[in-house]
Amino acid sequence: MITIRLCDSVPKEVIEKWKSELETEMTCETVGRETRTSLSRKLLILIDKYEDSGMGECYLRNEGVAQIMKDILYFNHGKKYDLISWCIMPNHIHALIAPYQSVSLSEIIHGWKSFSTNAINKYLGHSKGAKLWMQEYFDRYIRDDRHFNNVVNYIHNNPVKAGLVEEPGQWRWSSAAE
Repeated sequence: MITIRLCDSVPKEVIEKWKSELETEMTCETVGRETRTSLSRKLLILIDKYEDSGMGECYLRNEGVAQIMKDILYFNHGKKYDLISWCIMPNHIHALIAPYQSVSLSEIIHGWKSFSTNAINKYLGHSKGAKLWMQEYFDRYIRDDRHFNNVVNYIHNNPVKAGLVEEPGQWRWSSAAE
């Protein structure tokens, strides 16, 4: 499962502030694997809520931009990975893929970001090379069938959770609508 975010969806200063606050919280607790994992989850929850509030320019809300991104997600489907589930939100993208053995995850994500940056900047009339994506991305390997089903549900329900639609299939820019 992969999440990539537009560079202005969650400002770096906000994330650094949260990290600092969580580190302070951690020093007040017993430091251990469980505590660190729980604080990492808290940070992910904060980021998730913030990005779903629709911060930043939200270029992916533009129909033409969303179509470019959808085409890019499907471009290497069946060649470098199997695209299982996806959702294009206004300022971030979730995708569940099964990469082929000979292809690294970083290669796939680099391709998505590189091709989309060029195509979207051209479409929007931005200068060539204008930054579009956050450098960091979130990825998680699927542990089992239960985790797989939870991730698919999470991806499909993201537009509902963000208040963009009432039912997952109503969001045009999601595999739930197909």
